Amino acid sequence: MLQTAIEYKDAFSRLKHRDTQHKTVPTENDWTLAVEICGRLKLFYNVTELFSGTRYPTANLFFAKICEIKIALSEWILCDNVVVENMAWKMEAKYDKYWQDIHGILGVAAVLNPRYKMTLIEYYFRRIFGIEAESKIEAILRLCCDLLTEYQGRLNTGGGESSSKVVSSVGDGDDLSDFDKYVSSRKKAKTSHVKTELDNYLEEEVLPRHLDFDILAWWKSNGLKYPTLQAIAKDALAIPVSTVASESAFSTSSRVLNPNRNRLHPKTLEALTCAQSWLTALEREGEPLQGFGTINDDADDQDCVSSVTNVDGG
Repeated sequence: MLQTAIEYKDAFSRLKHRDTQHKTVPTENDWTLAVEICGRLKLFYNVTELFSGTRYPTANLFFAKICEIKIALSEWILCDNVVVENMAWKMEAKYDKYWQDIHGILGVAAVLNPRYKMTLIEYYFRRIFGIEAESKIEAILRLCCDLLTEYQGRLNTGGGESSSKVVSSVGDGDDLSDFDKYVSSRKKAKTSHVKTELDNYLEEEVLPRHLDFDILAWWKSNGLKYPTLQAIAKDALAIPVSTVASESAFSTSSRVLNPNRNRLHPKTLEALTCAQSWLTALEREGEPLQGFGTINDDADDQDCVSSVTNVDGG
């Protein structure tokens, strides 16, 4: 809205002379402020496009955007414009309220991106935290190790039952039955292999950044090499940045709740929205949608308007 208004700055001044009813015109200071704020809010526009899309990106993409906002707010606080400075202070206060809760797991998701790994964490944390960066970086690495240990324990527990069946099936008279127990105890006691898996992953060079890179396909193909990290990736990369699809909520509601449907039951509206979402997904996959309508088909249908009017008693 600001960007469009700025483009028509001259039209506002002309309108003042041609329309006597147009008494309030932005001053030159107002336009200067609009230009300054518009340039800064462009960052949030780009982030919102990523965060609130209906086709959700994987969680590894969120960390970089969250850090960019943090860095931008720190710079805006030093702005000479008092309005921008006050705005930045309030925004940073709200931002910091959630930063401590989210940056850890989002950092792990970034580490699980073979194009970033710990390099991205180091790049942003040194810009954000300065002399405290090393301890913050170490905290993310420690969190990765803790998750590896926890997931490795789950994987071992899941395979424990089948292992015991193998041992018992050998027979009580087997001379190496005690050896099997010894090997099992060594596996439980030895946890360094978890760290080795992480070390091997981090020691490899980061992959080149390509827009068409499919991180889920990469982890699927590297599951045998990094089984524990793959298990973490299945959970971490699926974390949404928001529980509400803002784009869907704002753009779909006006189409569903139009004058033709203002008395539909909420369950019916929910069914309409879900059906439209499923049909859209099929269309993206190349499925033909012949015979199916959409929630917009009757927007200008006079027959539908007439039927609704008759039901209302009009």
